[in-house]
Amino acid sequence: IYKCHLCGFCLPESMACPACGKKAVKNFGFGTEKIETLLKTMFPDARLARMDQDSTARKGSALALLKSIRNRTVDLIVGTQMLAKGHDFPAITLVGVICADLSMNLPDFRAGERTFQLLAQVSGRAGRGDVPGTVIMQTYNPDHFTIEAARRQDVTAFYNREIPFRKALKYPPFTRMILVKVSGLKKDAVAQAAMDAAAILTQIKEASPETAAEVDILGPIEAPIPRISSRFRWQLVIKSPSFHQISALVQALQNHPDMNRNRAISLGIDVDPYSLM
Repeated sequence: IYKCHLCGFCLPESMACPACGKKAVKNFGFGTEKIETLLKTMFPDARLARMDQDSTARKGSALALLKSIRNRTVDLIVGTQMLAKGHDFPAITLVGVICADLSMNLPDFRAGERTFQLLAQVSGRAGRGDVPGTVIMQTYNPDHFTIEAARRQDVTAFYNREIPFRKALKYPPFTRMILVKVSGLKKDAVAQAAMDAAAILTQIKEASPETAAEVDILGPIEAPIPRISSRFRWQLVIKSPSFHQISALVQALQNHPDMNRNRAISLGIDVDPYSLM
């Protein structure tokens, strides 16, 4: 069975295409367990460890795994992002990154920044001891400036390409931003509440010429991750060079009587959000 860890949606392994009914469905992508299985086939004598959310769920398992890596009792390590951050493994001399550009496709203006950060961090795991390290990145976009800058570990090159994009589209650091998150148990009610919030914000904004000129309201739209557990999610973004303007706008939204009638709807405010997911 296939199960989404976020929303709980399930599909049988023998699923058919919902459009044509054919069962010739091909799996795409590589999870840590699949990579682990392939490596066991390719290197049957190697000592292999896997570090991800499932393998470290038991108390103490993560520390035991890190200890085995430092003691060099494993030869190959398969892991998610948790393996890339904040660890010092002097004996690691080769790092491979599967689908290195996958995170660049996320609907978030910081997607390139986070991709660069992650690749720079994971690349730093190789060659921390006396032996030089090698990093191999699998990518569909080898010429993209994010991948190229990460390959060269060139922070300045990435900044010089990223900052004009941020400025042209009025994204931070050139503006301040507030993410308004609407969630609830009923899909239609959440969508309607998000639309009501957008209408209220627009009405308040248009009432002030100064605010209307400086503030942009984006949305509402269904969140990129539309459901987590049993809660449906919508969102909208407010941005402006003036934090005072958007702060006053959001405060007026929170105090508006129409936004406090339905207690089944939650209104979340994220100031200067790091993620729009």
